[in-house]
Amino acid sequence: MADQCDTLQPITNSDETEGSSTVHSGDGRIKRRLSFSSERNSKTAEEPSMTCTLLSLQSVSDDSNSEIDEERRTDSIKINLESNNGTDVKGVPNTEEKENSSEPSDIIQDQTETEETSGPDDRKDTNTEEQDAEVVRKAQEEGCVDVVFPGAVTHDGCYRFVSEILKCILYQRQQLPMTYDQLVYSQKKLQTSKQERGAVTRRPLHSADLDLRKCHQTLQELEELLQQLEMLFSLSRVPRVLLLMGGSLILPKEMYEVNMEALALAAGDQSLRASSCLRQIFRTLFVADLLSDNNPVRLMPTTVLALAHRECGVGWFRPKLQFKVPTRVKNKIITLSTEGHGAEGEDWQDYVWFQAPMAIKGFTN
Repeated sequence: MADQCDTLQPITNSDETEGSSTVHSGDGRIKRRLSFSSERNSKTAEEPSMTCTLLSLQSVSDDSNSEIDEERRTDSIKINLESNNGTDVKGVPNTEEKENSSEPSDIIQDQTETEETSGPDDRKDTNTEEQDAEVVRKAQEEGCVDVVFPGAVTHDGCYRFVSEILKCILYQRQQLPMTYDQLVYSQKKLQTSKQERGAVTRRPLHSADLDLRKCHQTLQELEELLQQLEMLFSLSRVPRVLLLMGGSLILPKEMYEVNMEALALAAGDQSLRASSCLRQIFRTLFVADLLSDNNPVRLMPTTVLALAHRECGVGWFRPKLQFKVPTRVKNKIITLSTEGHGAEGEDWQDYVWFQAPMAIKGFTN
């Protein structure tokens, strides 16, 4: 066979490559089966062609070279991926590389999805911050705090609002050394301890005993006032309550008002829970910082006046028919209202001011 093939020339990509074919071997190499012609004396005389297998890759034609190059690139990519710590042998790219190589359109889409997912919460937080800022501004500039409830409340709930606000003002304005509940607990604990030791008669009074008596007297007066207020709220609607501190009724040193004219009243099963309303009130007061003052405050008597129906039949409070709300002192107002309910239709012509017959005298330790 070698004697018959004097000259072997590879068939290239031309019109003479019609008899060529490609064979893929099992070991991954590519073998090309080529046809050759032997030219002796003239171009017209052709001998039968023989088929020879060339094992050298240098004799492969251009199309075979492209297939080999493609296979080599594939093997190179696999080797590089296998040597990368962040990928597996299957060629799955690293997550970080995929994120870093994201196209701008993918990044914009991710940002849009993030905004759509966290949008309501962000807007809710923004609205809360804006509402708190408005509460602070209104408290500082106008001396007013608005608390709007989402539903109706009961008469007893209104009493609880006023009583807790009264206790808070006495403590915040330094008329009580501790909160009302702390004073009650401390008073009971001291009395129990004194009874256990046994009281010694006709001994000189110490400062601790004087403080104990002042505390006991203040708590008694405050408890009586709260009991009578509860009775008044059960007899009549009370749209407004005033707390006058120091000075006189005409010109007090400080004045605080709880305005409940726009509150909607309902039965217990159709009203809001008083505890949840109280949390809302004191959160608003905390944000507004309405009751704080950097200036030192001296002890002052606190007088309570309540607006109620003239025919309510209350006996402990004294009616003040000629009383007018002082205008020469800055009035700090805490307005409690129900959402969607106004006070325009209410008739307050038959309501008069009732004054508590005694003032609450503060004390310090």
